Amino acid sequence: MTLPYTLRLGVALFRQTLRTIPRSMLVVPNVEYLQPLINKVGFPSLTLPAGVTVEPDTVAGVPGEWLLPDENSQEDTLLLWAHGGGFMFCSPGTHRQFLARVALRSQCAVFCPDYRKPPTYPFPTPHEDVWTSFKALRGGKNRIFVGGDSAGGNLALEVARLALEEDKAAGSAGVVLLSPWVDLTDTSSKSWVENQEIDFIPSQQAGIVAEIYAGDTPLEDPVVSPARRLAWPEGFPPVLLEYAGAEVFRDQIERLEELLAKNGVEVIAHCEKGQVHVYPILDFLAVEEPNMSEGFFSRLTRFLGSKR
Repeated sequence: MTLPYTLRLGVALFRQTLRTIPRSMLVVPNVEYLQPLINKVGFPSLTLPAGVTVEPDTVAGVPGEWLLPDENSQEDTLLLWAHGGGFMFCSPGTHRQFLARVALRSQCAVFCPDYRKPPTYPFPTPHEDVWTSFKALRGGKNRIFVGGDSAGGNLALEVARLALEEDKAAGSAGVVLLSPWVDLTDTSSKSWVENQEIDFIPSQQAGIVAEIYAGDTPLEDPVVSPARRLAWPEGFPPVLLEYAGAEVFRDQIERLEELLAKNGVEVIAHCEKGQVHVYPILDFLAVEEPNMSEGFFSRLTRFLGSKR
């Protein structure tokens, strides 16, 4: 597909802006000036679709935000969403419009934790915050899904694995992954080369952020690069895997899909040809094509509503 003109402009601006960020701006104390500029930004209520309420909350000590549909037809279902942003950036506020649409379409409640972030809090802190939220929430609903975009997909995948290994009877009902960043060692595969002038994530900055997030943990370790996990636990929940044909992470995402399938995991995968990283979150930029991500939201709604 051809990207909408306004989306192409936005993606080009993101790409150029990210490429100009030097390593020195991503470490303490400099990043303490950069993070608030991004992480405190949020979509105001007037920009959200009608029929969804936003409620700040703290779950087991982890702050976050609920997106609650006014007509909650799936009262037994909850989606815990780990937001992306390279582990270091973004927040429930930056993802508010996207998650409001998820809540409205699926008619189930969504909780997005505002996990602590590197460089002050590298791995395993962001992962532990999402895991803490999951453990606190899973007892209150019959079905809890866990999902995430980009770096958040990495966190969501590992939370689902931990939940199953801790208690097979209390695991996740399913996992939703949108353009997950699942191999932090990968900055030079074929999809990086092919899509570096189409997508917006620069390889040099991605490599720097990966090192900062992982801290003392080797990038090859599956706890930070789950696409390198060869064995997945029996009974792993179904996975809805959504990604784009023109994104730099495409190759590592397809390796993850192959590994999960080899381990007997039910994977419902869709690659949107010609699109870029986390494109449904960028819908607001495609003003001339308001239904650009209709396919994604339809597949997600079916996945969250299915009774397996």
